[in-house]
Amino acid sequence: MELEHFKELWNRDIGQEPPEISLEKQREIHSPLHMLKINMETEFWLMVVTLPTLLLNFPLASADSNIKTISVFVTLLTLAFIIYFYSRFLTLYKLLCQKSINTNYDLFNLKTQLLISKEIYISYYISYIPLAFLLSLIKINFHFDMEYNLAIFGISFLITLLLVCFIIKYWIYYMYGRYIDDVVALVDELNGLEAVSKTVKNRTWFVRSQKFFMNIFGVKGNIINTVVWFVSVYIFIILFLTLVLLIFIIIGAKLNFIDLSLLQKALNRLN
Repeated sequence: MELEHFKELWNRDIGQEPPEISLEKQREIHSPLHMLKINMETEFWLMVVTLPTLLLNFPLASADSNIKTISVFVTLLTLAFIIYFYSRFLTLYKLLCQKSINTNYDLFNLKTQLLISKEIYISYYISYIPLAFLLSLIKINFHFDMEYNLAIFGISFLITLLLVCFIIKYWIYYMYGRYIDDVVALVDELNGLEAVSKTVKNRTWFVRSQKFFMNIFGVKGNIINTVVWFVSVYIFIILFLTLVLLIFIIIGAKLNFIDLSLLQKALNRLN
């Protein structure tokens, strides 16, 4: 009884009960949250499919026992990063699966968790930059004194940097960022906060194809669209970088800047 009396006095002091969110606004918030859950599930299965191909035979890529030891260490470190990130990923996913968003406390908790998770997600990919540096060193067996090894190291590291920048700028935005921005804007609107004006972006090909597939297949169309773009962009990046390297090698050979026989020997040492 004393506890109930204390609650009554407390509610009287603060003037009102915690405000509940209308069903209309709850549905409005659940729409981007639903898309976030779908994209999280899609990315998880893409990771499950692609990760084994990325790590296949990597620790045994060199005949040098020291290089093998370092490769195993890098592989385990990479797996540790992935496990930690996806444990946080799972925590956020469970939060999104909760149907109750009835009070301001739920809203602020959701907003905070989404913004924190977004920063962790960005940090997750940035953490691959030092790993890429180490992997590039492993690729040339830590020997810079050999012909063209510095160039091979630089190109390998540059490719990883470009991929990380691309992922942070586009992948994170289209998979999660825009939906998180929508939720944050709705939470701020419900609490009378002045929302930061969002720059209106032209509809990209990704958004257009997403709408096309979703009109045909419903929610599954979003998964199809993500997979199609993931595979297409991966193939495009490989072909584009191969073409750039070929053009660079051809021009270098024509200008006697690159010795093709020495370059071939350097590449053979990597195999």
